[in-house]
Amino acid sequence: MLFAASDASTMRLRNLAQADSLIQKELYDFNISDQQIRVTTTRVDSNFSRKTYHVGLPYQFSKTQFHAELNSRLHSYGVETPAQVSFPEKNVDIHLLYRGTVIRTISLQTDPELLLDRNEASLLVSFDNFPDEELISTLASLGEPIPIVLKIETPIQANELRKRLGDRYNHLLFWLQTSSGKDLIKENPSAARAKLKQLEEVLPQARILQYEHADAPSEKLIAQTDLTFINAGDALLLHEDLGKASFFEELNKLRSNRNHSMAVITGNETTLTWLEEKLPELKKAGIEIVPPPQMNY
Repeated sequence: MLFAASDASTMRLRNLAQADSLIQKELYDFNISDQQIRVTTTRVDSNFSRKTYHVGLPYQFSKTQFHAELNSRLHSYGVETPAQVSFPEKNVDIHLLYRGTVIRTISLQTDPELLLDRNEASLLVSFDNFPDEELISTLASLGEPIPIVLKIETPIQANELRKRLGDRYNHLLFWLQTSSGKDLIKENPSAARAKLKQLEEVLPQARILQYEHADAPSEKLIAQTDLTFINAGDALLLHEDLGKASFFEELNKLRSNRNHSMAVITGNETTLTWLEEKLPELKKAGIEIVPPPQMNY
């Protein structure tokens, strides 16, 4: 097995420590913990010692994907990554070949005691206005169950928006607002109750976004309807004003949450471009994007 290095390489390794840093970054990106890694050193001659990274992995882990991603990271430094597969274990030894010398080896070994650790997370994209065709297409192209959140003031408005969206995108939530753009359920529960009952008649399959924390339950209000609710009270709130670096940093928090986590993104061309760039990295780290948990009272 060999992923060839590109002839267009423009960089070179400064030293072997940089190779170690690149390896460690790839291991981190795949959410491989330090407890799964053991490093040994072999003296080659008086001037050179070769490190081998022994990495224990669950059966379901894709060693081929790791090899491909590692090669993609290293090829611009002029490093090739030939590999050997041993059967029947299907363990993979990846050799980092630099200027004709194997400088490092990564031994990917199946550990039957390990289980693939996948974190479940939900992403929602909220729009102030109805999204244009390009934004809808961008979301659809991600191939993930990421709901669009549309703000409404009346049940009739919700029905019109549902019809306008049609079959172009099937994941849709509504967020009840006051005329001044505030959360109606929080600001005026009695008015919200009346509109929820109307919405139940106009669009009984509607799903409603709410922002309630565990210490402020709204069961008494919404138990009077058969609508489905999505609670984003503990969700991360992401928007363009954060800047790209902070936006990515916030999304990285989904990696460390062992429980179900959620992020609500204020949608526009910029934030969807950032999401499109970051999503493959999150999935590589073992995050599975799933529909947000639903509540019926």
